[in-house]
Amino acid sequence: MGTWGTGPFDSDDALDLLDKLAEQDGAGRRETLGRIFRGVRDHPENMNWAYGPGEVVAAVAVVAAGLPADGAVVREIAGHGYEATAILVPGNDPALADAALAALLIAAGRDGAWHEGWTHPGKAQQARQTTSHLASVFYRYQNRHDQELPLEP
Repeated sequence: MGTWGTGPFDSDDALDLLDKLAEQDGAGRRETLGRIFRGVRDHPENMNWAYGPGEVVAAVAVVAAGLPADGAVVREIAGHGYEATAILVPGNDPALADAALAALLIAAGRDGAWHEGWTHPGKAQQARQTTSHLASVFYRYQNRHDQELPLEP
């Protein structure tokens, strides 16, 4: 597996997931992402066997990109040569968003597997910024009716 950066799509596993999603229709993408999130939630001990943390973070980022006010992840998808509409899950799916946040907290929470491979302190900090940004998108989405929250992360 190759990893070249701290962004959600900066690994071979992440790009393989994007390729897979691009070949599916909306229902297939929703099922694929849901299966990843269920696997992480139900069997976190298998994090590096069933789904790598890079794939999980990428799956979470795909869901985040489909939520309001997250153009940054959409731009990252486009920057890797993918059309966002061919990757994102159409429609509003609060259950999928909740499952994505739960998987993010397992894979990339304080001691999550996503953070284990970053040996350089600067890269480790950038990786934490990536996952913090994703978490903030979901928290804003969950609290979208709270008028006190800013719209942009």
